Amino acid sequence: MATNKEHESKNMKNMIYGVSSRYSFGQWEHVVFHFNDMDSAQKWLHTEGCNFCEREIMNKTEAIKLAGFEAVKYALEYDEYDF
Repeated sequence: MATNKEHESKNMKNMIYGVSSRYSFGQWEHVVFHFNDMDSAQKWLHTEGCNFCEREIMNKTEAIKLAGFEAVKYALEYDEYDF
């Protein structure tokens, strides 16, 4: 039987991540969001931002490769009313 920690770890691996990337003054800056469902992720992906960012949806491994472990560890929870 799976413990709460194992269940939580499995959910984190299946979580959907969105990375907003912007090239500024010679370096890339990334902001990572996490989503509970693909509909929210798709809505975020197709919402136009005012800061000329590139947005991508990916899994945890891809997000770590792009933005780094710390950025994914402290990913912001997406709230559609914030945008």
